[in-house]
Amino acid sequence: MPISLINEKDLNQYLTDIVYHGQEMEVFTKGEFHSHGYVRQNKDAIVRSMLLQWCKHRLRSHLMEDLPEHQQFLTPVRADEPELPEWAERCLAENKPIYRFEIDKIPAKLTENIGKIRDYLYSAAESYVNKTLERTEQSDSRPRLRIDYLKSSNEWDTFSKTLHMAEKWHELMAKKAEHKEHNSEMYKASLSGTVSVMKLKDGMEIVQLTTPEALDYESEYMGHCVGKGGYDADIKKGTIKIYSLRDSNGEPHATFEVHINKETGKEEVLQCKGKGNKAPVERYRSYVQEFVKAKDFVIKGDTKNIGLIQLYDEETKQSQYYDTYNLHLPKNKKFVCKGDLDLSDMKLTELPDLSQVIVKGNFDCSDNQLTSLEGAPQEVGGDFNCYGIQLNSLEGAPQQVGGAFQCFGCHLISLQGAPQKVGGSFNCDNNQLTSLQGAPQQVGGAFLCCNNQLTSLQGAPQKIGGYFSCMTNQLTSLQGGPQQVGDAFICSENQLTSLEGAPLRVGTYFICYDNPLTSLMECPKCESIGADNALLQKYGACDRKISYEDLLKSPEYVQEKLKKVRETHAKAPLSDDTEPIINDAFAKESINDKWEILSQNKQEKSY
Repeated sequence: MPISLINEKDLNQYLTDIVYHGQEMEVFTKGEFHSHGYVRQNKDAIVRSMLLQWCKHRLRSHLMEDLPEHQQFLTPVRADEPELPEWAERCLAENKPIYRFEIDKIPAKLTENIGKIRDYLYSAAESYVNKTLERTEQSDSRPRLRIDYLKSSNEWDTFSKTLHMAEKWHELMAKKAEHKEHNSEMYKASLSGTVSVMKLKDGMEIVQLTTPEALDYESEYMGHCVGKGGYDADIKKGTIKIYSLRDSNGEPHATFEVHINKETGKEEVLQCKGKGNKAPVERYRSYVQEFVKAKDFVIKGDTKNIGLIQLYDEETKQSQYYDTYNLHLPKNKKFVCKGDLDLSDMKLTELPDLSQVIVKGNFDCSDNQLTSLEGAPQEVGGDFNCYGIQLNSLEGAPQQVGGAFQCFGCHLISLQGAPQKVGGSFNCDNNQLTSLQGAPQQVGGAFLCCNNQLTSLQGAPQKIGGYFSCMTNQLTSLQGGPQQVGDAFICSENQLTSLEGAPLRVGTYFICYDNPLTSLMECPKCESIGADNALLQKYGACDRKISYEDLLKSPEYVQEKLKKVRETHAKAPLSDDTEPIINDAFAKESINDKWEILSQNKQEKSY
């Protein structure tokens, strides 16, 4: 289902800035050029035009394709907001959702992955242009290029596939760098574009890279893609600054990508990479941190690589840097973390005391050796991730989370302590739960409790904004489950013998494969039903799917409905007075369907 945005222009600008970093550059839409010299002169702009098409098609699709409630950067527009355009007011009046794209809420990990893809696809498009030039020069023909080369290729038709290839490409570059010997010629060529900006102890220093030759040397030695032309135009125009941490021999050990925020004028670190796009080696972390503190950078990305977070002291009204690898905060003080707080995969056995910290972005303590959430921040505006750790319960978790709450794969036997309000999705898959008691009662996104040991849905929230999935459990009934589901309802791979307790209606699909069901009675109103062929054949369907409309028309289903009426109201005469009975029995069907069935049944004269 297409997602309607009230600020489509902001999304387009975001996609454009990924490619151009805020600078003005000609955008090519046609690939026929009059000379090879013109293509060489404008190669960077041509390559970026190809990249822009991929971003506006493939990347946009990825950002918008998932359910909006899964994406914290998509927030619902309310009908009571002032100065809404007429089209938005009409949609909201018709209960059609509209969302607002919020750039500041894009997760740091997604930004990092987009950066990997950007650099990889730039290199792929540049290689395509170079090969085309070589081929057409040999045949003395005019260069023709497909500006949609990246967008139309099956090689990069999905975000996940492209990210996988980008990561492989970065790994290959890193391996090549491991076996590179010092190239004295490249080093000498780079010196004119290597400007010292800060001296550090132990002979270390920070240099700024200002020429393509300096970027190429950094890229060659570090095994990443800051060179090879991808950043040359940005450096020349001043929209990006690239810094390098060097030792006394001129060897680089960390590379920084810094942008200037147009609105605040502040310099922001987007990337800090060691060799092979990995984190800088631990022994160089103190130099990295010293530089970031001295320049008073805003840390927008690679917070773990830098090892610093900025916390705003509500008492002094000042921001201060704290080392995430040695995080000890003053007692009795309240702090605000305006971005993400990432403590994942740090071998932590317990959390530092963050109970007085308000995290506006995401909080992540996943993949550690924690056995408790004691010390966790009590207010998180984005996602709360604690998956992949060994917990018995969720005691210590915040009671309200603005984004998603991810506690899958934690060996949980209870949801006690879970937040009671989750703005995004709640995922407790792959635990050892036998009950949903303690689950959040307000969930704006999806609710997932698959692969547990549930025998009942008692304790589940009654209203869910997204889809509900309880597949692969030991359920014999849907009693206690949610009664309002915004998207699909999935209860496959259980031991259900009836659908009693299912909601009256769901937003899209109802899926109940691999259950010992003999009837679809009590099925909610939906777009279509997914069930086993053996069950669907009785309703004249196959391929494990039947539309709700076709189910209602099925004679077998009508007879099942009538049988229920007869069993419930065996002594009631069939007349116009039967309307309340039919109303009750067919409460899940539309008015037209109900009266059609009533009319058909009156023709039977009597029970």
